[in-house]
Amino acid sequence: MADMPFKSEEDLRSCVQRYYQEAILNAATVCCCEDGKQGQASSQCDCYAPEQLNNLPAELLTSSCCCGDPLKRAELRPGETVLDLGCGTGLDVLLAAQRVLPGGHVYGLDMNEAALERAEHYRRLLGLENVQLLKGLMEEVPLPSESIDLIISNCAINLVPDKERVLREAYRLLKAGGRLSLADMVLEGELPVRLREEPRAWAACLAGAISLATYRELLASVGFHDIVTEPVSANWSWPSFISEEERHLLEGHWLAILIRARKPSA
Repeated sequence: MADMPFKSEEDLRSCVQRYYQEAILNAATVCCCEDGKQGQASSQCDCYAPEQLNNLPAELLTSSCCCGDPLKRAELRPGETVLDLGCGTGLDVLLAAQRVLPGGHVYGLDMNEAALERAEHYRRLLGLENVQLLKGLMEEVPLPSESIDLIISNCAINLVPDKERVLREAYRLLKAGGRLSLADMVLEGELPVRLREEPRAWAACLAGAISLATYRELLASVGFHDIVTEPVSANWSWPSFISEEERHLLEGHWLAILIRARKPSA
């Protein structure tokens, strides 16, 4: 578990929840950087192909947090069941819901009530009946074992201190042969000391990031096979609370990646 400037995991969770809830309620862009640029789902970033975002509400795009497209190589098929861990205001949920028709179903899980309310609003606007939104934690998903074909997550697992627990929960939920497709931030090397004690660094997807090697080790230890990773090419903007000196130290070490893995077939 990473060091935290909090007394407990509950304190950290409250801080992250408050950060994103205030952004949503204040109609600010919700993304990994407080300046409202990094990961913004728009034509200004490479997270999604522009045609994917056609016919989606503009406010959905600006309220979404991403550091990649977890559906890019997920090989979604009609009739599959999908779960989005840390779904936020629902962009990836709604994209997936359209791709699994006919007969497929998508669950979106988030701990933030404001995000779920916004996601439900967009679901109704798009008329998608194959979506169910759940309030809960990634470490304790209220769904039965071996019920999911594909689990996705976008820039959210880094926010949880106990990532192994999240990945074990994902493994439990997946059917035999089920897939995991994540977009997340990784940090290669040490975080500057000041930022280790900066609460906003957790909410900005920085302080909770682990190395790619550690990510792969955790996935393998849980039981996942066929682990594939690839970098995300995008023009990131930096959180305003990071100094120029700290940015220089982090340049090239704080990275977005796509991670895919598979639960072994029975």
